[in-house]
Amino acid sequence: MSKVWDLIIVGAGPIGCKVGELLGKDYDVLIIDRKKEIGKPVQCSGFNSERIFELSGVSKKVILNKVIKSDFFSPSGTKITLKSKIPFYVFDRELFDKEIAKKTEKNNVEIRMKTDFKSLEKRKEYLEIKTNHGKIKSKLLVGADGPGSTVSRVTELPQPDNLLIGYQKTIKYSYNPTSSELWFGDKVCPGFFAWVVPENDEWARVAVATYREPVKYFDKFVKKRIGKNYKSKDDVSGLIRFGLIKKSVDDRILLVGDAASQVKPFSGGGLIYGLMSARIAAEACDKSLNEGRYDYEFLKENYGDEWKKMLRWPILKGLGIRRFFDNCPDWILNLGFGLGKHLTPIFEGLIDEDLL
Repeated sequence: MSKVWDLIIVGAGPIGCKVGELLGKDYDVLIIDRKKEIGKPVQCSGFNSERIFELSGVSKKVILNKVIKSDFFSPSGTKITLKSKIPFYVFDRELFDKEIAKKTEKNNVEIRMKTDFKSLEKRKEYLEIKTNHGKIKSKLLVGADGPGSTVSRVTELPQPDNLLIGYQKTIKYSYNPTSSELWFGDKVCPGFFAWVVPENDEWARVAVATYREPVKYFDKFVKKRIGKNYKSKDDVSGLIRFGLIKKSVDDRILLVGDAASQVKPFSGGGLIYGLMSARIAAEACDKSLNEGRYDYEFLKENYGDEWKKMLRWPILKGLGIRRFFDNCPDWILNLGFGLGKHLTPIFEGLIDEDLL
């Protein structure tokens, strides 16, 4: 009889690898990923707070820059500057991913790249998982395969419909390395915002995310912010899916990270929420394997309900703010920014950037 793994994880990104790392010493864990190489292509701005290192366990060798404040720009150009309560770091996302993967492999987890999850069949004692390299068996399956999750589609655990397309380049110019920028407005970037995240005083990650035509709005924004002629590198694109997923588990199956839309609706960041949820997923898998309980109710109680206790309110709050900005005419945003300049100390005291 062929081997039955305790756990198979689809997706060798930071979230899938963290689940594997936490369980690898005690169980037979396999991670599969369709990509050729860990960390490529990069699909993230690589900008997070100090908490990212506590949650991930990654060393600070990946840091490129430290940011202590953010400049918010209204459609008319009014600027509000907010100082961060905790430092934010710009980091090398490829190295970040690779370091987590190495930590995972040290915990006896096998990672197979170029292995594409296709479908599955539920048997009495295990799941039979079809890949481009044949079939493999597992007691549990974790889908950590991102905003376009195949596991979600195959298992009929539908993701929220809110979907943005992001486009980013690293552009050479003159920047304030201590400050990130967020630019709002329907003409700038409908449905979201444009951002500038400095790697240093000479290079910054410049991007937009929108529901449609991201390259068009990117070119328009860069022309306004930088100019027509510029040097660039590292073209990056990707999807941002956000909202509160109805079901993140089924019999023998869990979704985690972007696959479960564990994403901040306002900023679009997924690493903090995903890593927080990865720990809950690992604890639930440990209980499941120890007790031999793989049914929906058990996994819902120990994982689905638990991560929502922590993140339901932040996600719903972020959705409310996101909808306000989506539906707010530029003239109201301009008025709000004008008033907001006088309320900066209040905003700085109330906002937890990691949960927004």
